[in-house]
Amino acid sequence: MTAQIGQEGFHMQLFNFIRLIRQFLLASLLVVSSTGAWATSSCKANYSAFTLSMPASVAVARDAANGSLLTAWVQTSQLTNYYTCTVTQSTGTGVDFETAGIVTSTRTAYQVPYNGYSLSVYPTNVPGIGIAMGGSIYINGCSWGAFTDFSRLGAQCNSNGTVTNGGQLVVALVKTGDITPGTVSGLVAQAFSWEGATSAPAGDNPAAGVINFSITPVAITVMTCTTPDVSVPMGTFKTTDFPSVGSLSPNPAGFAIQLLNCPGGTAVSGTQAGQIHSIQYRIDPTSGTLATNVAALSGSPSATGVGIELFNSSGAVFPLATSTTLSGYNSASGGSYSIPMTARYYRTGTVTAGPANATMTLTVSYQ
Repeated sequence: MTAQIGQEGFHMQLFNFIRLIRQFLLASLLVVSSTGAWATSSCKANYSAFTLSMPASVAVARDAANGSLLTAWVQTSQLTNYYTCTVTQSTGTGVDFETAGIVTSTRTAYQVPYNGYSLSVYPTNVPGIGIAMGGSIYINGCSWGAFTDFSRLGAQCNSNGTVTNGGQLVVALVKTGDITPGTVSGLVAQAFSWEGATSAPAGDNPAAGVINFSITPVAITVMTCTTPDVSVPMGTFKTTDFPSVGSLSPNPAGFAIQLLNCPGGTAVSGTQAGQIHSIQYRIDPTSGTLATNVAALSGSPSATGVGIELFNSSGAVFPLATSTTLSGYNSASGGSYSIPMTARYYRTGTVTAGPANATMTLTVSYQ
């Protein structure tokens, strides 16, 4: 009996000891949990939306270089109070910007300079038109952060008490490819309260309020001239009209290249928008050349031993497959222009009779 009573007493003591350990651990967990609950941040947006006023229309030369700035820079006011936060235990709060609306999160390959900074360009809803964005963040006790690219436009700082966080957004339109005329308009970015950590950003908190940033409508037009097709009657000739290699046909055929209704405009300072700065044109033979600046004939059957040579108004040989600047073009007023030329057959070898037709392509470039 004595041994059994002692064994039961041992078990009771062991059970009480384990229970005390559990009570101690539970008390410790409660202490830790209550301490963690003290660190809080409660933020509320003071604004719901901002609108950036853009130009009503932008006219772009069709062949302006990709990456060209098309508008002046437009910015929101520098505000320190996008959000008001009540913070305890040095919880981190701040502001984060994200793309939205007509702007996708995937950046283009282009970057443009802004006051010494290089800003990424994002696609918009109009093909060939992108938007460059950047800005800075104001965070309570940490003040204004450095201006930065939109892809890094977010910051957070630890603080206590009632604090405010704000920022500024800067945007401009950029040419990114072949433009389809259209209207760029709508939501481009959103700001979020960035909160909930003591040493590193925890994430956006939409519940604090989302601030929308939109741009006013911008109608995009492409500036070009009208270039009608040209048919040149060359006439009929005999093989004896070409006595030797290098002989030209008599009676040159006159014609003119027409560049009609070329738009004029006023250049937007610091951009490639508003006007055509210069016009260039070139002529390429569809079937290649037989000799320097001598276009080969096309079609079958065809005469042989001759090609077609073009001449400018001064009688000089016109260079094929070479860009020539349109002289006299007025970029401010625009207008219609006529380029007088002549065409003649040129003997390149043994001449045989037959149709002597050729086609050539006119390419006009606008910068």
